[in-house]
Amino acid sequence: MKLRVAALGLAAVFAPALAQAPSGAPVQDWSNVETVVVTPGNGGPALWHVARNSAEVWILPTVSPVPKDMKWDSSQVAALLKGSSAMLLPPRAEVGIVEGLWFWTWHMDTLEQPDGTTLESTLPEPLRTRFIAARTRIGRDADRYSEFLGGVAALRLESDYWDFAQLTANGPQKTMESLASHEGVPTQTVAVYPAMGVVHDIPKMTPEAHRACLDFAINDVDTASTHAVAAANAWAVGDLAGVKAHYFETRLDDCLGQNAAYSVLRETANRDMAKAILAALNKPGKTFAVLPMGFFLRKGGVLERLEAAGLTVSGP
Repeated sequence: MKLRVAALGLAAVFAPALAQAPSGAPVQDWSNVETVVVTPGNGGPALWHVARNSAEVWILPTVSPVPKDMKWDSSQVAALLKGSSAMLLPPRAEVGIVEGLWFWTWHMDTLEQPDGTTLESTLPEPLRTRFIAARTRIGRDADRYSEFLGGVAALRLESDYWDFAQLTANGPQKTMESLASHEGVPTQTVAVYPAMGVVHDIPKMTPEAHRACLDFAINDVDTASTHAVAAANAWAVGDLAGVKAHYFETRLDDCLGQNAAYSVLRETANRDMAKAILAALNKPGKTFAVLPMGFFLRKGGVLERLEAAGLTVSGP
């Protein structure tokens, strides 16, 4: 369905805005909250732990995208997963089938350029040259993007780059879901939000905002080509310093942050994930939680919210 083009960026709904730092690390605004990081001796990813009375939650923050063929040692997390009452998964946004078909049939043209206008003809220099270079780099021609507004073309460009670079979203999370299924641990998505509000707001963005989206997408391609694999490799062995040196989040968040519905979704998701962990600590037993690294460790994220609730997040 062509509507999928408009929703490609919703996987990043819950990522705070990216700030390019002078040091070269894509992200600098990490939380100042000090915690003990549990780095498995067998080389698996770093974990965090929080307990209250007879309840405990193990937290596995993940990175994305990762190489499609990435291998990582999941034995430590599989062992901790045993006996868990549930695995909490981060909130997601989705477009319902009925409303998606309705929009595709009657309103898809609101995401497209006016008749007789192509995307590249609306771009000023040097943005047009940069965009042509970016799509050429991944083997895509102008027709793939020409009919769409800049914000929609930006989402498609990022998705196309991931395919070109053999990267995938949510690879570690999918592995964890498989492990949970094997252990008979039920998975629970913390919340599911309707995404059509975001889609409906895209045509309301100004031409300047759409051009900014395309510029952000081109920057994202450059950042991912330098940092994505390095961040994934560091995550896989619990190298938190390496993760912080290379972790990045799509700058399309800055783009869609101009979209009022999107901004509300992002804040709501951050709040709901913290509330789900707090709720799990109100009942005896063990719970496992999986969520994006930035969602957990960035300033204003889940870690700071747990600390603000009076909890100590630490190792065992």
